[in-house]
Amino acid sequence: MAITPLLPMTRTETSHGAIFENAPPHLLSDHATRFMISNLDLKNEMVVAEAGCGSGVLCIFAAKCGASKVYGTDIDEDALSCARENAKLNGAANIEFINGSLLEPVPGDLDAVIALLPHKPAPRAFSVRYYGGSDGSDLLLAVIRQSAEKLKLGGRLYLYLNSIANPAKVLDEFSRDFSVSMLAEKKRYFTVEEFDSLTPGMFDYLLAQKSKGEAEFHEDAQGLFFWARIYSGVTCLSGKRKSK
Repeated sequence: MAITPLLPMTRTETSHGAIFENAPPHLLSDHATRFMISNLDLKNEMVVAEAGCGSGVLCIFAAKCGASKVYGTDIDEDALSCARENAKLNGAANIEFINGSLLEPVPGDLDAVIALLPHKPAPRAFSVRYYGGSDGSDLLLAVIRQSAEKLKLGGRLYLYLNSIANPAKVLDEFSRDFSVSMLAEKKRYFTVEEFDSLTPGMFDYLLAQKSKGEAEFHEDAQGLFFWARIYSGVTCLSGKRKSK
């Protein structure tokens, strides 16, 4: 669909210039996108893929960093339409947006993968923009496995991981085929009402997940918070998986 600019255009400042974004509110990039941008180290001539690209901001940033080719995937055709229009808006002609699940439609021999995916745990499925399975890890585990197949030796996966999404399980999987390091972390404050507005009973569910050791969150003088973390994983020869 063609995107009509009915809403004010947003502007995100980056180390490689401003990125302009036009999308309906539910597709707009947010603090997590900006956090990722501030921690990505992308070089000239890289081939980069973003799994779950939304409105395309991270793909556009990769193009601005000098990537020779960028792939962005999403299962939401409206998001892809927004992403294509935003790429035109920012003069990024080397991005290919593809309808498909995570990295499934993307060719191999990638230099870098970017993954900022829905991974909120909940007792039931709700919005595809947030839900990541019963413990939040479903999409994270899938993109880790696919990245191990699609990346070159020495390629890098940048993964955004909130501490409420069974981080021990996710990092255990990540470490099988990657040399993993944490690039950055910050507190992400939330309220009981915020989570329960997403789906009824979500906060009580998170309490149960925490008691099982599958979610990590805390409270300080400012309120409840979990950790938002960005990890970098470099593919290792001994662990690299092969496509079947």
